[in-house]
Amino acid sequence: MSMAALQNLETSVLEAELEDARSPDRKPRPALVAASAGRRANTAMHGGVFKALAGINAFILGVFWLTFQGDKEALFMVAISAVYLAAYMGTPYMMLRAGGKKRDDVMPMGAFLDEPFETWTGVITGKEAALQVLLIPAAIAVAVSGMGLIIALAR
Repeated sequence: MSMAALQNLETSVLEAELEDARSPDRKPRPALVAASAGRRANTAMHGGVFKALAGINAFILGVFWLTFQGDKEALFMVAISAVYLAAYMGTPYMMLRAGGKKRDDVMPMGAFLDEPFETWTGVITGKEAALQVLLIPAAIAVAVSGMGLIIALAR
């Protein structure tokens, strides 16, 4: 498919969504998860999810470090990746700290997982939101572990 065809397809999907939203007889979509009475759905991800994401990424770098232990050039690339990971995870943390905004309603992780969480496409549970954030990195960690094991056994 050509690039112009993809751009037209993308534009027409967006236009159809906008037209649907402007339609006067449009019925609101039912919420996937009902919000608690008198309580708005969360819009900020719990810090534990970000800690888990950082842990998964650190685990992946650890597996790479162990896998390429004998190759100095590969370890140099792993070290560069660690610097990028620190920037990737550290920049939002530093921006949050610099803003000085503190959440007053910090809740335990278990409560966050059971509460509704608002996304752009609708309301889901905190468990589903955490799963959406952590599923791909966890799958990559499993794949990297398998590849590292295969490389270690092949030596």
